[in-house]
Amino acid sequence: MGTVTTEDPQATADPVDVDDLAAADAAPTVPELDPEAALLCALLHTTDTTEAQHITAHLEARDFLGPRYGDLYQVISDLIASGEPHHAPRVLAALTSAGRMAGHHGRLLADALQTVALLGTPTVGLRTLAADVLDASYRRTFARTAADLTRAASEAPTGDLFEILLNHGRAMRRETERRAALTSRGGEQA
Repeated sequence: MGTVTTEDPQATADPVDVDDLAAADAAPTVPELDPEAALLCALLHTTDTTEAQHITAHLEARDFLGPRYGDLYQVISDLIASGEPHHAPRVLAALTSAGRMAGHHGRLLADALQTVALLGTPTVGLRTLAADVLDASYRRTFARTAADLTRAASEAPTGDLFEILLNHGRAMRRETERRAALTSRGGEQA
């Protein structure tokens, strides 16, 4: 006897966001434990513009594993760099003005902004939160570098191997110097 299934004509598949799948494995499952969410919350609420400017001078949107958090960080960073307020309503206004709030991705950005705005992370230790985000990015970069070097070992011409190694080393040196610049306080490490 065969099994007969009927499809529900009202059923729809949830949209799958590839960025969400890529970030799902390494990201904390609750925003309260996510240093990226905590940093964004603290940046939205800080009144210490000098500290906010220091952080945004050294941290980049690509340092965020969560793509929406990276998008929000870029807007916050741009607002800080231009001397504008960078609280949640202003970030939402900047996203809307740029036409980024439409559709599925706009809803995801709005949800991410609401999550971080209401998180309640204190602004004390802002630089430490930024260093946590950068440290995680630094480790991911090391992992990608190791994978690239492993691939080069099997696929690149032998004569190119040392230069490939040097190029990756120089890139990692720049990342190391960027982290040192972020965490420094007048010559001392934070």
